[in-house]
Parts: sequence; structure tokens; C-alpha cells
Amino acid sequence: MNEQKIWDYLKAQGFNSSGAAGLMGNLYAESGLDPKNLQNSYEKKLGYNDASYTAAVDSGRYTNFVHDSAGYGLAQWTYWSRKQGLLDAAKAANKSIGDLDMQLTYLIKELGAYGLLNSLRSAASVKAASDLVLLKFEKPADQSEAAKNRRAGYGQTFYDKYASVKKEEKTVSTKITTGKQLAERAVDVAKNYKTLYVMGCFGAPLTAANKKRYIQHHEYNRNASRAAMINAASEDTFGFDCVCLIKGLLWGWCGDKSKSYGGADYAVNGVPDIGADTMITKCRNVTTDFSHIEVGEAVWTNGHIGIYVGNGLSVECTPSWANKVQLTACNCNKSGYPTRTWKKHGKLPYVSYTGASETTAPSETDISVSQGEEIYTVVSGDTLSAIAARYGTTYQKLAAYNGIANPNIISVGQKIKIPGTGKSMEALAREVIDGKWGNGDDRKKRLQSAGYNYEAVQRKVNQLLK
Repeated sequence: MNEQKIWDYLKAQGFNSSGAAGLMGNLYAESGLDPKNLQNSYEKKLGYNDASYTAAVDSGRYTNFVHDSAGYGLAQWTYWSRKQGLLDAAKAANKSIGDLDMQLTYLIKELGAYGLLNSLRSAASVKAASDLVLLKFEKPADQSEAAKNRRAGYGQTFYDKYASVKKEEKTVSTKITTGKQLAERAVDVAKNYKTLYVMGCFGAPLTAANKKRYIQHHEYNRNASRAAMINAASEDTFGFDCVCLIKGLLWGWCGDKSKSYGGADYAVNGVPDIGADTMITKCRNVTTDFSHIEVGEAVWTNGHIGIYVGNGLSVECTPSWANKVQLTACNCNKSGYPTRTWKKHGKLPYVSYTGASETTAPSETDISVSQGEEIYTVVSGDTLSAIAARYGTTYQKLAAYNGIANPNIISVGQKIKIPGTGKSMEALAREVIDGKWGNGDDRKKRLQSAGYNYEAVQRKVNQLLK
């Protein structure tokens, strides 16, 4: 149904409920939300109906689309330059001139050009949003109070249907306010839901439409092997990536397969749409010392983020290991769990914490200071040197470690073992004592840049010097 799809799209673009409803009321007045709608008064004049006009433009049989002055599509684009833009957008996307997704993308582009997006994303009321669209975007001949009220009325109908009290109550009931709740919900997802790593996805069920959208819109997902995994997923599977798992939960994800994003709204509850490397900078009390960490804190390494859930475990969504939302050992070895060595952790600013911390690891005498072996699955477009660069090593080392005779030849689906450094805390501390890591701030910077826990290393140095 077009209205549900349009509503979900606008919400995903950051519109609040009033802004989405106000815009939709105007689109309904213009076209009945039909992207193939040809202005009624031109049907007889041109000898086409909605379907035949669309087909004629698509096939090239009708060549006067830009200059015929006939309103067309969701917003009834009429002026020649705007119709030219719509036609160019359709050709660039290789879509029909009447394609709903293409028109929505073009609509957002135009609203941005008109300087209206921010106002619609924060509209105070349906009426305010509706009037803004009518006067500044659609600009119909009839701009009377009666016309304004009529369009606002259409918008209010959409608001009442899709932003109802019942829906808002559900959102409140699923809102996460504490680190403990965030950890519990992350564990619930890892244990009780079918999930798959899908770049840029914050909990959408993998319906046919969503599979197509995420494969088209994200280069990582377009890799042949990754696209095959996505296409093979059942419709009750939910897609996430690492930071989108955190955002999705904080945006209200509740595992609702009937909703476009599993029940989540976009950029709500004061949580912005940011990446993993930015999110860790927003955290409080960020440190590389994992001797004390609280349940619900964010754990981070370059380009990747997860949630500490207690007892030495974290939840992360990663293409490594199980290729989904999964429990992993946090900077320690735990039977039955793959180990991830995180570089930093900190308290997310969007939830509250109790102050009760725990340690993630066994004694520093026993623990290795770097990550153990990982397994990487080759995808289309990979080279051994690119994989090596991603993990901070060389292709020669990877080739030797994996017994690869010709480093120029690897195949999709091949498993590449990524070695850890395996260096003990004591061995690293003795290197520091021998002066191999410099002194003072220079030593700290060099150790942290290499991914080591500076505070833990320094404690071991102090122990050895006693």
C-alpha cells in the first residue's frame, strides 16, 4: 500500500510524525498518492490515461513529457525544469517515470533544494507542516484558508492512522533508558532472533523489498557473495550492522516483522544517526583500561563497536564468525565464544548507568594482550593485500600463515586465518623496560596506536621493576 510505504520512507529520512503527515496530506491532494497519476484535465487533451501516459514516456514513444505542462506523479510536477529533473532521475536510476521509490528520492532532493527538510523534520504540528508544503513547495493556484484546512485535514488522517496513541505507547514501552536494559535487549537479539550482518541496516526484516533496497544502496552488500547471503535469508531474519544494532535498539526496535524497520523509528530518543568511530567519541569516561567496565557500555575498535553485557561477554554484529548478532568474549578467553579484543570502552550518553563495574579478563599475567586468530571469508573484489591492510599486517605474512602458494590467487568463500600477535603481557612489558616503546607520552601514544592497553602494560612494568 503506497501510503504505508511513503510514511515509512519519510520517517526513515528523519521526518517527525507531524512533518511526514503534513507532506503526505499535500501529496494526497495532488495525486491521491499515485506516482503514475496524470493530471485529470490533460487526459482528454493528450489522449492518455495514467497507465498509457507512463508507458509512452518510458518507451520513448511520447517525447513531450518535459514541456507538455501536464501535472504528473506524486507531487504533480508541472513546470518544465522540475519535470526534466524527474525524467533525468528516472533515467539515471533506470526506473519507470512512475516508479514510487525513484519519485520519493527525487522529492527529498527537491525539498532539500527548497530548504524545507529541516523544518519538516521538526514540524511543530501537522497544520504547520502542511501549510509549509502548500505555500513553499506545491504552490497551487488555490491557497485559500479552506484549501489549507483541507490539506491539513488529509494530513491529520495520516497522522491519526500511523502515529496513533497506541503506536506511541508501544514506542515508550520499548524505549531503553539504562545500560542494563541495553545489554539485556542485545543478548535477547543474539539468542532469540534470526539475524544477518547487512551493512546500513538497523533491524529491517529481510523481505524481498528490503533485500533489494539494501543490496542496491550499499556497496558492501552488492558484493556477489554478500548479496547471495542476503537474498538467501528468510523473511523473519532481521538485518543489522555493528553500530546499527545499538542505534536500532535505542530507536525502539522490538522485533516486529510487520514494520519496515522491526519497530524502530529513525533517529529518535535523542540518538543521532552516526557511525561507530563517531559514537565512541560521544561516550563518557572513555578508556583503554578494561580492568573495570560496566554492563551496557560501548566497546570499540577501529571501525567497529559492540555492547558489553557482563561476565566477560559482549554482543556485536559482525560478518566474522557467525555472520550475525552474536555473543563474543570481550578481551579474554572464554570457552565456547570467539574472542574480540576491543581497544576502548565508554558510557553511552543516551542511557544511564549505576556505577557498578566488573573486570572483563583473567589476570594480566596470563592474558595475551592482543586478539587471537580470526577467520575472514573472502568476498568478491577482495585481494590478499587489501585483507592484510584491513588487519594491520602484510600479504606475505598472511600467505605464509595460510599456506597460500600464489598470493595473487584467492577465491570467493575462501577462509583466511588472521593471526593474533600472541604476545604476553609480560613480554610486552619487558620490551617497554628495554626502551623499545619510548618514554612518557610518546610511549603511551605508541602503545595505544598499536592497540594495546597502556594502563595494563604500565602496571605490569611497575610489577616487574619492584
